[in-house]
This record gives sequence, structure tokens and C-alpha cells, in this order.
Amino acid sequence: MKRWIIFLGIAFIFLAHTAFSADVVKYTVKKGDTLWDISGIKLTDPFLWPKIWKENPQIKNPDLIYPGQVIKIPSDLLQKQVVLPEKKKPAPVLAKKEIPVSEPVKPQRRLLSPDIILSAGYIEDQITRVGSIISTPSGMTMVGKGDDVYISVNGPVSKGQKFYTFKSYGVVNHPITGKPLGELIEITGVIEVTGKEGSYTRARVLKSFSEIQVGSYLDNYYDVTPLDITKERKGKAHGVIVAGKDLRYLTGRLDVVYLDRGVRDGLLPGDVLTVLSSDDPRRPIGKIRVISARNTTSVAEVIESTQEIVKGDSF
Repeated sequence: MKRWIIFLGIAFIFLAHTAFSADVVKYTVKKGDTLWDISGIKLTDPFLWPKIWKENPQIKNPDLIYPGQVIKIPSDLLQKQVVLPEKKKPAPVLAKKEIPVSEPVKPQRRLLSPDIILSAGYIEDQITRVGSIISTPSGMTMVGKGDDVYISVNGPVSKGQKFYTFKSYGVVNHPITGKPLGELIEITGVIEVTGKEGSYTRARVLKSFSEIQVGSYLDNYYDVTPLDITKERKGKAHGVIVAGKDLRYLTGRLDVVYLDRGVRDGLLPGDVLTVLSSDDPRRPIGKIRVISARNTTSVAEVIESTQEIVKGDSF
């Protein structure tokens, strides 16, 4: 009898392991991959990257994944991305003398979410730092949505007050003139003050666009409106791409680039620009859409590319 119990126990463990294995899809990391990119391609939502990270405890730092590394993607997330086509309704039966009236088809409005605009970051020569994350109740040095942090702020704060968390990649110099353009800033998330705990101010992470680390800077919260991208508006400014997302050298479709022109030069969010290669013969190699603009710089997403877009290419 005991042997049967042991046998059934082993069989149950085996079946449970098999069922668990079937709940994930394996993916081999390629050169240049990030969890953000993988989540955007496989799950069609880059903001689901923390769920992939959680499924792979062997990844200690989500910024450090390597070509050839095999990671697991929860299959239930893949299934949630499947959109079933709507069933067509049968055409109405018209009377012999009835004349159908066709209505003009209105273009479906397409909006770029504020989260995508914020997570793209920006280049600015005067950066506001109103405080920083100094530690966490759990002792973790890296946090995400739902985690608590302790913050230090330059001034009084109140419960419910929000801040952006961000990190700086340092000063970006113009690839042609060498002139410093400002710091490249990545907004990593949103936190909200929950109250005091002794001499500390405690806050909770409401959103995490990428990993939020202890030491991250804080900026005052401001609202960002969605960008209407229903119609392409041709931009007329001419300039140079000065950097790529995370200072990567190569960028491709759905990636982010930073430009040396801004509102002062006539660029506005929604403008679509043609990218020209910096190598001879100078030829069109893609299109970019401006998603946010500051006085002298702006941020654009790559919407078309026939080859990698690099720093120094023009538009």
C-alpha cells in the first residue's frame, strides 16, 4: 500500500511539473534584445516586461540579458494577446424598391498612450531634481509596481502627492558639432506618497516603465495627454539624430531616437519625418514620428526602416 502511495506521489509531482512546463514558452535571447523589446514583440505590450522578469528568477538584473540565454514567457500572457475576429452579421434583406444609403466610413482614431510618451524620455539641458529614492522597507535595491520605497524630497510633501522617478544617461554631445545638448533622461515610473514612517517619507510605486533603482531621482508629476496619430502630418524641419534609446548605437522599427531640433525649429508632436542615411549615397532609409518635443530637442519613434538607423543620420 505504501509503495502505491509513493508511486502516486511521484506521478503527481511529474504531472505537475509537466503542466507547469506547458505554461511557458521558451525564447532565446538575440543580440540587442531587452526585456522591454521582447515584451513588445511577443506580447505586443512592452509594459508587461516585469511579468517576464518575474518568470525568470535567474535574471538578477533585467538590464543584463545575453545572446543565447533562454528565458521563459508565460503562455497565458501570449494567449491574452490573441484577438478573435468579430463575426460578420448577415446582410439585411432589402425590399425590391428599397435603396440602401451608404454612410461615409470614418477613420478610426488612433492614440499613442501617455505611458509610451513618458517612457521614451527626453534630452534637456536643465534637469529638475526635487528628491530621490533613498531606500526600501524590504531592503531591495530594485523595485517595480506595487513596491514601497522611502524618499527624500527638497521641500514639504503631502499624502497622495505624485512624483516621476528617472535616471540620467549623462550629457549627450552633438555627433557632428560636438556641442553638448543636455542630459538624456529616462523616466522609469510614477510613485505616490503614502505617509510618514518615523523620520522617513514612504511612497508606493504606481507605475514602472523600466526597473526603478534605489538612488533614482524624482521630478514633479505633470499630466501628459495621449497623442493623436490618426493622420500623418509631414514635418518640415531638417536636422540630425543625436542618440538612440538607452544610448544604443543601432535602432530599428518601434524604437526611439532623439533629435537636435524642437519646438523652436517648428517640430511638433505628430510630425512625420524621412530619415536619410549618413553614408553615401545619402538615401531614404526610414520614417520617424515625433512623439514629444522640447524647446531645442525632441523624441521620435521609428515607424518604418529598411536598415538600422544610427546616430548621425539626418532627417
